[in-house]
Amino acid sequence: MDDDPALSAARIAARCEPGVNRLTRQIVAEQATAIPGLAILPARLRDVEMAASIRHGLRLFLRFAQGGAAADRDLRLFRERAAQRMTEGVPLATLLSAYLLAYRSMWRTLCAAALPGEEYGLRLLGELMFQTLERVTNAVSEAYLGQAALAERGEALRAVARTLLSGQSADDVAARHGVPLEPGYRVLHLAIGPDGLSPVEVRRRLHTAQAELDRHAGEPVMTWFGPEGGHALLPLRLPPPNDRLPRHLAEADVCVHIGLSVAERREDVAAAAGQATRIAEVARAAGRPEGLYELSDVLLDYHLSAPGASGAELAGLLDVLDPSLLETLEAYFAADFDRRATARALNVHPNTVDNRLARASALLGADLRASHGILLVGTALTTRRLAG
Repeated sequence: MDDDPALSAARIAARCEPGVNRLTRQIVAEQATAIPGLAILPARLRDVEMAASIRHGLRLFLRFAQGGAAADRDLRLFRERAAQRMTEGVPLATLLSAYLLAYRSMWRTLCAAALPGEEYGLRLLGELMFQTLERVTNAVSEAYLGQAALAERGEALRAVARTLLSGQSADDVAARHGVPLEPGYRVLHLAIGPDGLSPVEVRRRLHTAQAELDRHAGEPVMTWFGPEGGHALLPLRLPPPNDRLPRHLAEADVCVHIGLSVAERREDVAAAAGQATRIAEVARAAGRPEGLYELSDVLLDYHLSAPGASGAELAGLLDVLDPSLLETLEAYFAADFDRRATARALNVHPNTVDNRLARASALLGADLRASHGILLVGTALTTRRLAG
């Protein structure tokens, strides 16, 4: 039998290190079947993020078992993941069960790796495992509950935002939740879209949007989001948002069209929200890139998106054109009436462009060399595009 349990423990731990990746895969598979609460998570999230957390935890323990120091920064990943799981709706009990299962598997692996005469080393490893597990579960619980407290405050802000956006007085709701009201707000509509994502991934995307808005404002922002985005209320006392906001969101894999309107008074929030929504929808329908848009940025498209009784007839003006002629007109206008650029875009000869434009003019009864014809056809193209 070994005289030094620490050396014996270190040898056992060293034998287990080469099998960490295999053991991680085994634990992920076991968690998926043994812990029903994890079934709400997308498979790729379990196989990537949770696997990374498990691998980190196993390596951390084995390093500790071989005499390495354990620092508070080693727990950062556990804290971050716990906060994410809270926002994704994973119960704390489920999360802690996942960690306990992982360490139980690690213990079985240590027992299998121990040789005769290393019983005291194995006993020491058991004590070290309890110490490590205590530190990890404490860090996870604190981070989870801290995020839950933030979420509770977020619910209060959302209740006030929902009331303002509905056009009702929010004085009583704000007083009940202890939320100070501002004289006026910049109202943003974020058109995100679920894009076939799972509910967990949608919640994560919306959480990312909320976090970026809070970072931009330097304080918690009142929002009311659904699966495809929603509204945010930025106090007028804060600097207006700029292109950095959608750029930072895109860097976090949240591509979004943002419409911006201003409510000088709280009573105007609902009307401003309607305008911001339409601005974002018009920008997206018109094929504009993701970004931040105000009314002045999409003024013509905004006007043409609700043209009244003449809209259908105006868009239908182009129904007489075959697809090649319609495609040529779209490319011609996109190229600012440069026939050679149009030809390059369509991969045809410039003469072909001329012929198609002449045929389109004849069919439409609109001269594309005259200002009236250009205005008429350009308006018809835009109205048709905005109509879907």
